[in-house]
Amino acid sequence: MSDELQNRNLPGIDPGLASDESIVKTHARIRREPSTAYPVLFFTCVAVIAVFIFSWFYARRYMGENNSYLHERSDIALYSDWQARPRGPVVYDYYAIGESLYTKMACVGCHQADGNGLPGQFPPLTGSEYVVSEDPTMPTKIILAGLVGPITVKGNEYNGNMAAYGPGLKDHEIAGLVTYIRKNWGNEASEVTADQVAAVRAEVGDRGPWTAEEL
Repeated sequence: MSDELQNRNLPGIDPGLASDESIVKTHARIRREPSTAYPVLFFTCVAVIAVFIFSWFYARRYMGENNSYLHERSDIALYSDWQARPRGPVVYDYYAIGESLYTKMACVGCHQADGNGLPGQFPPLTGSEYVVSEDPTMPTKIILAGLVGPITVKGNEYNGNMAAYGPGLKDHEIAGLVTYIRKNWGNEASEVTADQVAAVRAEVGDRGPWTAEEL
């Protein structure tokens, strides 16, 4: 088939105007015209790179064997197991609890750090018959409900008011205070437990302060 016959079959082309010079000019014009393909290709490449980077970070965090997310989930599982563990009875160090409370509360201001009190004002706890009594409920009752009126301690008379600490302290804290004063400064009385304090608290209820005669 001749070139002339092929040109006749091309729609929109005038065979009389088609020449080598016109074809060269047309190609040159096409090269000069801006193409929309380059921006599309650029942004497509950027999007592909962004997806690749995101996938890499995602795989490292959520799918890798040593990723932090799995560690977090492992820690949460361990904590849940720890919370669900069988719990035995709570063991208190009553002496340490009492020592801490005694030095932070008004006890030390009245009865002093050495437990000897202030002559004529506050009775001593060292060797006090109310502290080292064989009946541990006596000092427990005093600390729970307080004490008012005259009282004789180690042969000396005192007349003052002791505040009630029962409303503000828990059973194990009361037990700590009683244990501390019964085992400190040379006192050698028995320990008092939270269960014993709870029993005394249930017995005395919300009563007002004691007097020496009532004890």
